[in-house]
Amino acid sequence: MRWFGLPGSRAARCPVRPQEHAWLESSLSWLEQEFGRAPLLAPPARPADLIPAGYTGGLQEARTLVDLLCWRMGVDPVRVELELHSQPAPLGHHRLRGGNSVIGVGFGHAATPTAMIATVAHELGHVLLVGDGRRDAADPDVEALADLVTVWYGLGVFGSAVAVRCARRRPGLTLPRYSYALAHYAWLRGETDPAWLADLRQVPRAQVRRGLRHLAQRSGSQPAAHSL
Repeated sequence: MRWFGLPGSRAARCPVRPQEHAWLESSLSWLEQEFGRAPLLAPPARPADLIPAGYTGGLQEARTLVDLLCWRMGVDPVRVELELHSQPAPLGHHRLRGGNSVIGVGFGHAATPTAMIATVAHELGHVLLVGDGRRDAADPDVEALADLVTVWYGLGVFGSAVAVRCARRRPGLTLPRYSYALAHYAWLRGETDPAWLADLRQVPRAQVRRGLRHLAQRSGSQPAAHSL
């Protein structure tokens, strides 16, 4: 059955490999079990919602972003310490210290708000996964799963912007997998042409639309807050 509700609808194969598709769907089901569907009901975050005018990446500004993201992702900000490093550092890192989660980010990285939000959201994914004992830090899927947590909590627009660079440095979601995750996010929310697609770059925007076409054709129906 062809579905005509999606702009530019035409035959679309699954945009990721079968094993990646299977991993994504099983992981999304696990996230629903762990965190419920409430994060899907909140409006997705867009740059204008989180990035204040004149943001420069100072310590207080960065801390404010961390607190906003903690609130968004259901993490008590008191549990999270932020470290900004003057030396070149990885995109970000998470560790436990005295029962609290410590997120470290380089000053240069913190000065770029979209990248800062994407990085902190990913590290807060580690807080929810590793810090709360849901997954072991040595789990080979934990980096990709932390990326997927950001999508589940409506922060995928930011992660998509840095997915290519991040995938070169850690085993997280590649851009095609990230875009397909965003397609699932839209599909589960019942969105056919979400306004937040305008915040994506051209390539991931096209990939998300292709993923939506595939999901529509596979189900033979219009998205309407589907179940997993």
